[in-house]
Amino acid sequence: MSIRILPADLANQIAAGEVVERPASVVKELLENAIDAGATKISIEVEMGGKKLIKMADNGQGMSPEDAALAFERHATSKISKLEDLTAIQTLGFRGEALPSIASIAQVRLSTSSHAGAVGTEVTIAGGGRPSLREIAFHQGTTVEVSQLFYNTPARKKFLKGDGTEATHITRVVQQQALVHPHIQFSLTHNKRTVIQTLPTDQVLYRIAELFGPDITRELVRVEKQDGAYRLEGYISSPIYTRSNRNTQYCFVNDRYVRDKVLLSSTQQGYSHLLPRGQHPVLFLFISMAPDLLDVNVHPAKAEVRFAFQQEVFQFVSRAVQDALRQNEKSSPFLAQKNTSPENFRDDALPAGGGAPSHPSMDHASHSRPARGVGQQVHGDRHAEGLETFYGKSSGRESFGGQETGLPPQVAIFDQKPQAVSELIYSEFNPVGQLENSFILMEGPRGLLVVDQHVAHERVLYERFRQAAQNKNVEVQSLMFPLAVEFAPAEAEALSQSLEALKVLGLELEPFGNHGFLLRSVPAILKNHQHEEILRNIAETLSRDDSHNALQDKLDDVVIMMSCRNAIMVNHPMELDQIKKLLYDLEQTEMPYTCPHGRPIALFFDLNDILRKFKRK
Repeated sequence: MSIRILPADLANQIAAGEVVERPASVVKELLENAIDAGATKISIEVEMGGKKLIKMADNGQGMSPEDAALAFERHATSKISKLEDLTAIQTLGFRGEALPSIASIAQVRLSTSSHAGAVGTEVTIAGGGRPSLREIAFHQGTTVEVSQLFYNTPARKKFLKGDGTEATHITRVVQQQALVHPHIQFSLTHNKRTVIQTLPTDQVLYRIAELFGPDITRELVRVEKQDGAYRLEGYISSPIYTRSNRNTQYCFVNDRYVRDKVLLSSTQQGYSHLLPRGQHPVLFLFISMAPDLLDVNVHPAKAEVRFAFQQEVFQFVSRAVQDALRQNEKSSPFLAQKNTSPENFRDDALPAGGGAPSHPSMDHASHSRPARGVGQQVHGDRHAEGLETFYGKSSGRESFGGQETGLPPQVAIFDQKPQAVSELIYSEFNPVGQLENSFILMEGPRGLLVVDQHVAHERVLYERFRQAAQNKNVEVQSLMFPLAVEFAPAEAEALSQSLEALKVLGLELEPFGNHGFLLRSVPAILKNHQHEEILRNIAETLSRDDSHNALQDKLDDVVIMMSCRNAIMVNHPMELDQIKKLLYDLEQTEMPYTCPHGRPIALFFDLNDILRKFKRK
C-alpha cells in the first residue's frame, strides 16, 4: 500500500472530527474566541439544536480584514507564537483549528470590525472551500453564523441526537462560561425562545442565582483557601443538600471548565463520611495556579487538564472543602458526631423504622435526600400509604415470629451462596413472616426463599404504571395550588422538550418565567409525596449527559423512579394477607425475578445446604 498526502479538505474534516463533535462544540469554540477577544456582551441564537443555525455575536475587539482572512487557515492563531508559550497559556483558545474545522463541515459567515464605525469585513466559506471576502458596514466586534452543520458529512450528521438533546448540551456550555465570567452579559435563545439571560455582575453568587435559581444559593457554603501556588474560591453545598448525579458540579482551573478526576475525587474526599451513598454535592469551584503547573494541551477539545503535581492539588482541594464544611454551621453538627464512619452516618441520617432525622435541618433540603435502594434504612412511614392502597392497612405487628430477631438483613448462614431466582414459582412457597420487617421469608420443599419486599413491590408498580402510561390512562391528581419550581437552564430546556411526554405520565407542567414551571397535576400514586423533590429528580434524569440514552429511555427511568418512590420500603411490617397479595401480583408481572434497576427480587437457599449445615446429610 503506497503512502500519499491527504487532500486539504479531507485533512480539515478529519481535524474537525477532533474539535467538533456536535453543535455544542461549535458554541464552545466560538464562545472561547469571543471571551479571549475581550467581549463584555455575547448573544447566541440557535435553531433546531444548532443543526440548522448557530449565530454568535460579541462586542469584542474584532478583526482587521487581513486577520479575518487568516482566521480560516489551519493553525492560524493570535494566542501563541513559540514553543515556550505552551507552558504559559492564559487564553481559552490557542490551537488555531476551530474556525477552519467548523468551516470544513458547515456553511460559515463571519462579520467583523476592529473599530467602531469603521468599515468591516465579511468572510463566507462553505465545506472547506476558499473563503470569499467583501467590505461591509459593521460595528466593532464579531458575529459568526454557522448553518447546516455536517451538511457535507452525512455519516457524522446521523449520529446527532434530537434537537432537544443537542440544545441541552449547548445550554450547558453557555452555562459553564457564564459561571466563570460573571462580568459578561450572556443571552441564549433556542428557536426564538430565551433560555439564558444574564446581567453583568462582580458577584459569582448572584450569577449562580441567575442560572440555577435563588433557592440553591441558600444551601451553599463559601470556600476560600490559599496555599503557596494554589488558590481556591467558590461554593459547595452543605451535606444536607445533595444531588443524585454530578450535573451540578462545576470545576474551573484558570477560568477553564474541566472534567477532572483528581478534582472530583478530592471534593468527595473532603466531604468524607458526610455524603449518603449515591449522592453528590453541588460544586462551583474556581482554582487558579501558575500556568506552568498544568498542561491544558492534552485533549483536542481542551476539556481535560494534567496537573504537574496531582497529589498536591488533591490534598489542597480536599483540605479546602473540609475546612469550609467545619466552619459552616449547617455542617458542624455532622462533623461533631461521634462514630463518624460512613455506615454510622447513614444510620444516623436515615434511622430505622421511619423516624425523624437525627439532625433537625435535614428536612430543610428534603428534595436532596438520597435515592433509596436495597438494604438502606429509610423513612418507611412516608411510604406506608403505597402499601395500604394496594394491600390494605397494616396493624403494625412485629416481625417474624412476633419477636425482633436482631439479625442484620444479610447473614452468611450457609456454605453455598444463595442463588438469584430466575425460574422458581412463588406460589409453590408458603410465606411464614418477615426478617427485620424488610424481607419476606418463604418455605418450600426445595428450601428457603427470601424476597426483598421493596423491590418486589417496585416491580409490580413499575409494570402497572408503565402499562397505564402506554394506554394513556394514568390516574391523575390535580393540585389544589400549582407548585412553582425554578430550574437550571439545562434542566429547564430538557423539561420544555418533554412536556407532552410527561403529561402522559400524569405530570402537567406549565412554563413559568425563564427557567421555572408550574406543576399542576401529578400521577395519583404520587399525590402524597414531596412533589418538588420528585420533579427535580425528573429534571436531572431528563437533562443528564447520556448521549446513548434516547428520550424514551429517560422517560422509562422516570417511571422507574416514581415506582421506587411509591413502593413499600424496608423496615415496614406487613400482615400475612398483604404478603400474599404482593406475591400474587409479583407473579403476574412479565419479569418477576428482578426489579426495574436489575437487582434480584428473591434469593433461594437450597434445602440440601441447610441439611448439610446441621449435619443431617
